Amino acid sequence: MSNNYETNDGIFRRTVLQASAVGVGALGMAGATAASDNADDNNDDNDQEDVITETADVYGQEPDNRLVARDGATIHRTENDILIDFRMPTPVPGTYTYPSGPPDLEDVGWTDEEGDLEAFTLWAFIFDYPDECENSCGAEDLGDPASGGAFAVAGRAVEQSRVAELTLHGSVSTDTDVYEENGETFGMPMERPQEAEVHLAIAPHGAFNPDMMPEILTTRTGPPDIWWTAIFDPQE
Repeated sequence: MSNNYETNDGIFRRTVLQASAVGVGALGMAGATAASDNADDNNDDNDQEDVITETADVYGQEPDNRLVARDGATIHRTENDILIDFRMPTPVPGTYTYPSGPPDLEDVGWTDEEGDLEAFTLWAFIFDYPDECENSCGAEDLGDPASGGAFAVAGRAVEQSRVAELTLHGSVSTDTDVYEENGETFGMPMERPQEAEVHLAIAPHGAFNPDMMPEILTTRTGPPDIWWTAIFDPQE
């Protein structure tokens, strides 16, 4: 009896100790797992890029330059990219100013004729060092010292009677080439997406003609006062 009891007691004590050890081990493992999870969370937080989101109002063509879309333009700045979303009411054919240049791209990339289906392009003008701009950043600041660059972001043909809101999306990265035309590059690639001054523009191309593809959705039009624009100030 005594031996059995001692054996049973020994078994009981060993079982309790083993259970306690397992419990402590489990707690230790749980603590280690929690610590590991926290470390993973911290690593994930460290791995996640900072994203700076901004909105800006969209203004119409000159000379009125009236507000056409409150907070219609949005950009998301990361370490290497600027993601772009541009929204405004689709211009009604015949009610706005059509392009008149550049002359060598007429009937190639643009027309001054209106149509039921009309073409528009989205452009980004990015100035890495806006403090180096001559006055307000503009075309004269493409290249050094402001490190400005022009980028063709997106193009679209839209029928206003069917699509009330013109939306264009795209992105520019530090690997994106600047716009080039006839061997001429318009500025320099982007270097500082989170610090740059960013100008966005929608350019009209007139009546869409499929025979003018892809140029009607990839080339520039002018003059600049016919663009719809949104401006994002540099980050401090």
